[in-house]
This record gives sequence, C-alpha cells and structure tokens, in this order.
Amino acid sequence: MTSADQESWSFATARVPAAFGAAIHPLTPGVQHAWGGEQTLCGLPEEQIELYRHLFNHGDDSACPTCRQRAAVAPTQPCGQERLHDQVLAAAVGPMRDDLLDALRRGVEIKLWINGPARGLATHYARLDRIVEGGPALVEALNVDGSVGLARVEQGQWQFIVVLPDHGPALIGRATTDG
Repeated sequence: MTSADQESWSFATARVPAAFGAAIHPLTPGVQHAWGGEQTLCGLPEEQIELYRHLFNHGDDSACPTCRQRAAVAPTQPCGQERLHDQVLAAAVGPMRDDLLDALRRGVEIKLWINGPARGLATHYARLDRIVEGGPALVEALNVDGSVGLARVEQGQWQFIVVLPDHGPALIGRATTDG
C-alpha cells in the first residue's frame, strides 16, 4: 500500500463483496448455487442441497443464473480491518488499544487472523517470546481449553497480538516483528 493509498483508505472504501458458501443440488450437479444461510439465493432449502467448503464464485460458468445475479447485487461487507476494529472496541481502554484502533482505521495490514485451539495457537502462532507489553494477560487467555481467535497486526517495528476469546473482550499485546 502506498502512502497515497493510505490517505484515501477508509472502512467505506475498503468494503468487500458479500461472500456466499457454495452448494450443489444433487439433481443438477453441474450447477453451483450460493448459500445464503437458510437457503440458496435462488430459494433451494438446506435439506435439498449439499454444502461445500469453498465459496460460491458468481463468475464461474457453472453458477446458477439467479444466484449469480443476486450475489452480484448483495450489499458489501466490512473489511477485515473494520471487523477487527469492532471487536477491539470492547478491549480494556488504554494507549495500546488506542494505537491499534488508529492503525486499523488507517488500513494497516492484518498479517494473520485465525481461530483454533487456544493452546495450539499459543504454541505455533502467538509468538509469546516476542511480546514486550501485555504478555501475562495474553498468556492467561491462551492457557484455556477451547477455541479463541488470534490476530497479528504489524505496524512498523511492532506488531499487535490480539486474542479474541469466545466470551469476553479482546486482549491486546505488543510484540517485536520478525525484522
């Protein structure tokens, strides 16, 4: 991202197209439908379709014409920065939270955002040995049974480590980057 891009960057300009899961009706296996949560965009109910673990591609030749049309005009959705920003708003008030919120409002890149078993994320992705601020709370949040979200947001020589528990506010730490 160039500095000119950053100046015009906003949550409004960074919205992304709506995403839909892919579905197939067994009687028409060559036609892909867009899953809208309770039915396909063309009206097929869940009990009549098979859901797939990839996204519907409205540009694919096999896309259902009705689903294609409805997916193309679906409202856009918040970008990753806006979604993370909204979750970080509930974090404890302080300078680190304010710095992260400011960076997200300016479009800083989210290097990693995953969900999974807390202890596994702590071992493989949290980089706890690099944390210089907020470490004890992050360690405690990652030392639980169950799943959490984990995001890494790099800004200059620092990165924010954000733990997103299923219940409770986001927890933020600051760590050194790879460089």
